[in-house]
Amino acid sequence: MKRATSQSSGPSQTTLGITDLMTSLVVVFILLFAAQFSKVSSAAQSELQGNKEDVRTALRNHIQRLGLSLDADPRDPLALVIVVPEDRLTFEFGKSALSPAAEQFLADALPFYVEALCGPLRNKIDSLAIEGHTDDYGSDAFNLKLSQERSLAVMVKGLEVIQTAKPYSYQCFQEITSATGRGRQDLMYESTSVINREKSRRVIFKIRLRSAEQRHQTEQSSKGL
Repeated sequence: MKRATSQSSGPSQTTLGITDLMTSLVVVFILLFAAQFSKVSSAAQSELQGNKEDVRTALRNHIQRLGLSLDADPRDPLALVIVVPEDRLTFEFGKSALSPAAEQFLADALPFYVEALCGPLRNKIDSLAIEGHTDDYGSDAFNLKLSQERSLAVMVKGLEVIQTAKPYSYQCFQEITSATGRGRQDLMYESTSVINREKSRRVIFKIRLRSAEQRHQTEQSSKGL
């Protein structure tokens, strides 16, 4: 008597075909998602570059007149920085009181900057950070405290200047501006081992632009969504 031949225990051709089809669909979906993500990222990057150029255009003439520059921040793709050397924002050695020349500089510079950032550029600006930097003389703790006090002195004087010169921009300036001290953390070097103490003592105005997500949220909020 013949034994019946047993059925194969492996997957059927139909099962294999469905698996291949599902795998192909997943691959297609991933490729479409990657293409869409790349397109959105490219559009966001293009918009960001356009916003940076708008800021540069609005501030260019005034910055050039003061002998300063507006540069990209190598650490933050959303930020632009204005570096003010010690000879423009002068402090007495080891102290945080602004000199008369420094006060005059802020009176000349800040009203123009704030009017632009809080006016035509407001929907593109996230924040304005005032950073104080020192050289390497003294301890880390001393320099951190000194740089914080100096940046705060600049901000307080800025509030006074804006309240007098551009009172309609005062609240905006107060909302977007912060003061922080970096101490001797970001020293400037002439070479790999030689510190440039004069350039290290500086104040930086860091203009940070809104990200694509922040702009989208703002737009949704304005629509009441």
